[in-house]
Amino acid sequence: MEQPLLEMRNISKQFPGVQALKDVSIDLRAGEVLGLVGENGAGKSTLIKILAGDYRADTGEIFINGRKVDFRSPSDAAAMGIQFIYQELITLDTLTVAENLLVGHLPTRKMIGMVDWKAANENARQVLETMNIDLDPRTIVGDLTVHQKQVLEIAKAIHKKATILVMDEPTAALGEEDTQSLFAIIRNLKEQGVGVIHISHRLKEVFDITDRVTVLRDGQKIDTVQTSQATMTQLISMMVGRELAEFYPKRDLPIGDTLLEVGDLTINGIIDRVSFSLRSGEIVGLFGLLGSGRMNVLRALYGLDGYDAGRVAVKGTPTIINGPRGALGNGIGYMPIDRKLEGLALGLPVSSNITMANIDNIGRGFALNRRLEREKAQKWVNDVSIRTPDIATDANSLSGGNQQKIVLAKLLETGSKIFLMNEPTRGIDVGAKVDIYHMMENLCEAGAGIVMISSELPEMLSMADRIIVIAKGKVTAEFNRAEATQEKLLHATTL
Repeated sequence: MEQPLLEMRNISKQFPGVQALKDVSIDLRAGEVLGLVGENGAGKSTLIKILAGDYRADTGEIFINGRKVDFRSPSDAAAMGIQFIYQELITLDTLTVAENLLVGHLPTRKMIGMVDWKAANENARQVLETMNIDLDPRTIVGDLTVHQKQVLEIAKAIHKKATILVMDEPTAALGEEDTQSLFAIIRNLKEQGVGVIHISHRLKEVFDITDRVTVLRDGQKIDTVQTSQATMTQLISMMVGRELAEFYPKRDLPIGDTLLEVGDLTINGIIDRVSFSLRSGEIVGLFGLLGSGRMNVLRALYGLDGYDAGRVAVKGTPTIINGPRGALGNGIGYMPIDRKLEGLALGLPVSSNITMANIDNIGRGFALNRRLEREKAQKWVNDVSIRTPDIATDANSLSGGNQQKIVLAKLLETGSKIFLMNEPTRGIDVGAKVDIYHMMENLCEAGAGIVMISSELPEMLSMADRIIVIAKGKVTAEFNRAEATQEKLLHATTL
């Protein structure tokens, strides 16, 4: 058996009051994609930060090509050919593709010491061509899509002679087409002998791109399995430590009166005469590729963006939504796509985050009723199963899944009946996803209605009662759950 490219043996790490890792061992081979999965808090991030040199393990050893190494800083890891592509990309948006790719190593004219821009662009073009990446070296990076920025980061890593590439949730903000494009690049890296560690909560893509999968739970390694011999049910059970008989808990609920009517909603140049309705007890999915306009529909309905034409009616009454306060006044709640940027005040405690959207009903004037705030927050912590040491704990110290539950609890506290949910399970673990699916079902059972955007086709096909497909700002198709298929949805995005 060939010598592993990377071995992490018996790694343990303890923080005050928390055993983050206990005796964890993984290995990675050249030309292999190793999936690393587990619920939030399982220990994935701690393990990777030890590999990156950000943390030092309490016990354990790391070997690169059989040679024992001791990483005391990220530069030590980089010097051994280890590069990282994080979910939150680190790009220099005001500079060009070539400048980002060659940062710190731009060619200069020998006589005068100035940058040789012609040579820089040519060098960058050659690097991009070797990876079959179609980017103009002269393009300003701020003008690139998320996918293009991700591809640029990969090219930069390979240009730095990376032999081990760690990708943390690389597809979290990508649609299906861009995800497949990224996978093509990863397969190309495999052929060049690069070893890839792929961290993802999207189990379907784990089966699409990995060769083996290592599962962590509660800081311990549960097992490493050949992807081709594993099943979705097996991985989920290993991750959560229990059987999940039904991953998508969709129930047949009675559909009631119309809650929301949208007619010919138009934002010039973005969405064109989008129309649909939402009834109580119903989940309506808006499906489309990135840039299709689906997100703009939700933002307009919540008053975050204005619209140029169209009609909106809530429970039969024509309504003009002038900002989020007006939306809340009409019983419309919104879950944004980026919980950290738009959904939470990370430096504030759990209690404040849960009650902030309903703060007018917690005291008078500038005086808050702290006892009432604590009671309300504790109720939702219990009802939504938020794992937190205390409601006074800052939101930024919790896992992604628990942060997303706080955003959901904040919506529930407003008493809304119409919920606009933009990627409600983005970047959270499988157990938290199931909890949120159950809450969505409970809301519908209580008479609410949900408009949901999701880039995960299995989620959309399983949870939505009706699916509206939007392409290039227009509605191109509508399906009920019984007739919708992956092929039909993807075809409608091309119309």
